[in-house]
Parts: sequence; structure tokens; C-alpha cells
Amino acid sequence: MTVVSKRCRPTTGRHAHAAEALDHWAYWRRELLAYAADVLPAGPGLRAPRCLGVGDDTVYLEEVVGPRESAEVAAHRLGIWQATAVVPEVEWLAGHQLAQRIAVTELDWSTVSVDARVERLWGRRGEFLDRLETLPSVLSHGDFHPGNLVATGDDMVVLDWGTLGVAPIGADVAHLMLAARTDLTDLYLDGCRHRFDPADVRTGALITAALVGASRMHWMLDNDYAVAQGYRDFVLECAARLERLESRSCRFGRPC
Repeated sequence: MTVVSKRCRPTTGRHAHAAEALDHWAYWRRELLAYAADVLPAGPGLRAPRCLGVGDDTVYLEEVVGPRESAEVAAHRLGIWQATAVVPEVEWLAGHQLAQRIAVTELDWSTVSVDARVERLWGRRGEFLDRLETLPSVLSHGDFHPGNLVATGDDMVVLDWGTLGVAPIGADVAHLMLAARTDLTDLYLDGCRHRFDPADVRTGALITAALVGASRMHWMLDNDYAVAQGYRDFVLECAARLERLESRSCRFGRPC
């Protein structure tokens, strides 16, 4: 077995101030502590790389080789894991990463040329974050995108557990949806065997996808990167679907 040594270091940049904050997503020792405490998933279906040892600032892991897992399989297996995962009683789990990021993010929309609907969507971030606060929380990977998902046959190996924490239901699958630019909530719900309220899952996923997508579009345009074809339309469709979902909930007596 090939061993990979992963050395952990505090983050730099605008989140550097939070590198020592135990409940912040940027806390730099979290992945070391998670492996040492043996709280990461071991399968079947979804697992972390096997840990062979933990040093002061380095974790020693099996080398994982394989193609990226498909978004469809990943969404289903994510649902299975989150429906059964127990939130460990430790003080170093990350809090709601999206809320922590938005708290220190001010976007100047005058510097980019973007659909006005995207800017209006970002303008509702406070309202959307309040809505997320009403949803159930689950154990969350925090960086659930295709680059961290390796297909190895029977299992999907998920890399990079440094942002392990607690987040509103739907947050992780939202990042997968943005990468695939398609709705994956039905597959997620099938995986979790509808242990969670479908409306809660869809609300969490749609809000997260809309807010993260809007902020990423600003970053891409502000740094002269082309926005991928269909990305803007998917983000706006998430916002539109959220409006329809919330409207139906109000009609059927759920809190608005």
C-alpha cells in the first residue's frame, strides 16, 4: 500500500484570523483531530481514506486512485451517510460554513456585468440565511465536490475532511448540484430513505446552491474567468424553484 503524508497548515488570506477558532470552517487542525478520533465514515458505500497514523501536523493516509465518482451515485451515497451519521460530541466541528463565509463577504456588483437577477438574489442573503436556520442540521463534509469524490468500486472515497462540521440539511448536495448543474435532491432523498422531510432537503439545497452560485459568479467575473455555459441559468432556476416550493408550503399551512 502506498502511503500519502498530508501536512496540515493554517489557511492564509482573509480567513486566516479564524485558523485557531475551533468552530470555524478554517480551523486548521480539524482533519488531524477527526482522523485521530476515528469519527470519519468507514463505509460501506462512502468512506474516508484509511488512516495509517497521525502526527503533530501530518496525517498518513492510504493513496486512493480512481476516476471521479458520478454526481448521481455521489448524491445517493451522501443521502445514505447523512441519514445514519451521528454527530460526534467534540468541540472542534465546524459551524455553518456558508453563514461564516457570508459574514465576512461584501460583493461590489458594480465591478461586474451580470444579470440583475443574480445581484438581487445575493441581496436576499440575510433572508435566506434566516430560512436555513429553521432547517434540521446534519453532519456535513463541507467541501462535497467531484474533485474530492473518488470511485473505487464498491465504495466512494471522499477526500479532504478539514471542513467536517454541522450544516443545514441540503448543504452538501447543493455543492454537487452546482458542479453537475442539475437537481440531485431526488437521488439524495432515495439514499436517505426519506428520513428527512423532502421540503426541508430541497429548501436547504436550493438556497445553498443559489447563494453559493451567485457569489461564485461574482468571483469568476471579477477575476476575468468565463462563467460556464448553463451555470447562471441553473442558479436562477434554483432560486425560481425555491420560490415555487415556498409558495406551495404556505398554501398548505407550513410557516412562510
